Amino acid sequence: MKTFKDINWKAHGIKGAIQGLLMLENGIELSVVAGPGMYSLPREAGKNPDDFGKFEVAVIDRDGEFIGDPRGWQTRTKVDEIIKEFNK
Repeated sequence: MKTFKDINWKAHGIKGAIQGLLMLENGIELSVVAGPGMYSLPREAGKNPDDFGKFEVAVIDRDGEFIGDPRGWQTRTKVDEIIKEFNK
């Protein structure tokens, strides 16, 4: 099963923010972000996931639509739980 460690990270379009994307086997994608203006901790600039303790997570279906609302302030453990929840 995929976990937080499998997320591929890159710089976000917002300066000082990062975004990680994880495609699940069933076609659902997770977008995990952190940085200024995001629902993450800290809400300051960072360069990699090690700079953050909590993340904002959006779950996106195969058609590119959000499944529910983005979830703010998620720990790595909570992100793993979200991955497990949607990897069915």
